[in-house]
Amino acid sequence: MKKFIIASTNEHKIREFQTMLKPFGIKVVPYKDVIKGQFEIEETGATFADNAKIKAEAICEKTGLPTFADDSGFCVKDLAGFPGVRSARFAEEVGGYDKAFEDIKNRLNGKCSEAKFVCNIAFAVKGEKTVQFEGKCYGFTVFPPRGENGFGYDSIFVPNSFGRTFAEMDDAEKNSISHRSVALAQFIKFIEKLTKEAEKKTAVKPLKTKATKVDAKIEESIPVVVEKEEEKIVVDENTFSVEVDEKFVAPEVPFSSESDEKK
Repeated sequence: MKKFIIASTNEHKIREFQTMLKPFGIKVVPYKDVIKGQFEIEETGATFADNAKIKAEAICEKTGLPTFADDSGFCVKDLAGFPGVRSARFAEEVGGYDKAFEDIKNRLNGKCSEAKFVCNIAFAVKGEKTVQFEGKCYGFTVFPPRGENGFGYDSIFVPNSFGRTFAEMDDAEKNSISHRSVALAQFIKFIEKLTKEAEKKTAVKPLKTKATKVDAKIEESIPVVVEKEEEKIVVDENTFSVEVDEKFVAPEVPFSSESDEKK
């Protein structure tokens, strides 16, 4: 089983990645299990891609191990993409997600707006060029919040073609259409490509790689080969069942209300 470090302390996010990557033979290990003592990463990027790269490279440099990180957020079209890259920080600043929901509702004057979730995954290997993959899920806002599952802004987001918020879906359904699954599908195709390339080279002659000193909890890593010419990753439809519109469209289900929920 391949083992990658994840540069995140968000338990909900770590569990999602562990659940989605396990079927592909990838074990996700939180960086706090490898790095002893305090080690914080300052996210100073202006975009999701910037922040994902900062986190992945910082942990990879510290551990010497293959590391991936994601930066994701919730973007409301009628608020010019707010809260965007500051999604988590905004919720913390206003006193939690419930207050963040109320703030967004007030900014929208209680109206529905088209919205999207964005996820950028950066994968860093020491001595190699960091590669990145981005996924998006389009939908619209809904108030009041609905559902008990999920985390973050899941309870005020309904993906297009669905009548439920992310927080009303079970893990399997959400993970089949989410922004994170779209980015992960590309990431997995990339890893599979590298693995096949390494196996092909090994069949001809031993693959020359430097032995990596690994923490007791990490016994193995994969040889990584980065091609000189970047190849556009095409997502295999069988990797994930992704049904996401690639543009903002009008809501396909009625805007919910408290009275509807009571019926």
